[in-house]
Amino acid sequence: MFNTMHRLKHFALPLLLLLAFAVLPAGCDLAGSGESESDFDRAAMLRNYGENLALPAFEALKTEADELQAAAAAFSGEQNASSLADLREELKHARLAWQHASLYSFGPAEMRLLRPSLNTYPVDTAQVEENIASGEYDLGAVGQRDAAGFPAMGYMLYGLEEDDAALLERYRAGNGGEEALQYLSDLANQIQSLAGATLADWQGSGGDYLGTFLSEERAGTDKGSSLGMMFNAYVLHFERFLRSGKIGIPSGVLSAGVPRPRATEAYYGGYSAELALANLRAVRRFFRGEDTEGIDGPGLRDNLQAAGADELASEIEAKMQEAENALQGVSDPLSAQIENDNEPVLDAFTRLQDVVSLVKADMASVLGVTITYQDNDGD
Repeated sequence: MFNTMHRLKHFALPLLLLLAFAVLPAGCDLAGSGESESDFDRAAMLRNYGENLALPAFEALKTEADELQAAAAAFSGEQNASSLADLREELKHARLAWQHASLYSFGPAEMRLLRPSLNTYPVDTAQVEENIASGEYDLGAVGQRDAAGFPAMGYMLYGLEEDDAALLERYRAGNGGEEALQYLSDLANQIQSLAGATLADWQGSGGDYLGTFLSEERAGTDKGSSLGMMFNAYVLHFERFLRSGKIGIPSGVLSAGVPRPRATEAYYGGYSAELALANLRAVRRFFRGEDTEGIDGPGLRDNLQAAGADELASEIEAKMQEAENALQGVSDPLSAQIENDNEPVLDAFTRLQDVVSLVKADMASVLGVTITYQDNDGD
């Protein structure tokens, strides 16, 4: 009897382990990464993101920054309604280009502090006025970020005076016009310089960050991997700068329940809702791996589907569509919408929050990527 029981004990554990492995679902990852053992090519996905989405986004930003600088130079030469309209239009084009490039705030963009340098808002108008009056400022200094970039240019072109006639008069000689024109020129030059330097960092002829991004050393999903950095930048952007910055804080959801209409992204230009919608559409294209021409390549959606998470991929698409529908129901100026009828803006925030929970928790788990940034609002 003892020998029989001893033999049963000897074989029991291996038998139980064998049975346990037999009932595991196909594609289950014992390492805990959440990724199925499929033939999905993550290297090809990263190549698509690097070559067809990120690099063209910075190329477009540089092109628009060049046009913005040229328009600022033309306005400095002759201040009239036509040159003012041209400069305003180029500023809007550059801000729309930023809605695509801002998704890639890692690597060179992070090193050059591109986001805080180009798009810290609301603008500190008192600091701008002080800079113009003194002529002494360093736009690259930390303390000048909310007096620089796109928001400061918006104030200079729309908010410096009460109407266009007074604005044009302000820029003309004899009324402090030289100082104001110099500040406007410095803002445009800073935007152009930062956009150009970041693009050069990505290009093979420059810093070749694209080569680093696609290198075998950056493969995997850990903190230092290209996928890990890109995914964290993507989710951080969606949560903190789209959901919260563009909608949550101005509407009052994330500002102690007190609406802050002046905290909208393009308060002086009056097209903040348009920028938010453009940014969300860029976020959706990123999820699909789709470039600005509508050409579809391997993306996060495909990775989810290859990992057997088709339902999650479809749910994220559906929730993004709901968020887009909600933003389409928000009118510009967004500040006026918040002041007069805030409900559509609050609804847009709710729809965006639905997406945050799916990409930050569920998608990250399936793809085996760890969220490494620290949340600042408890969500």
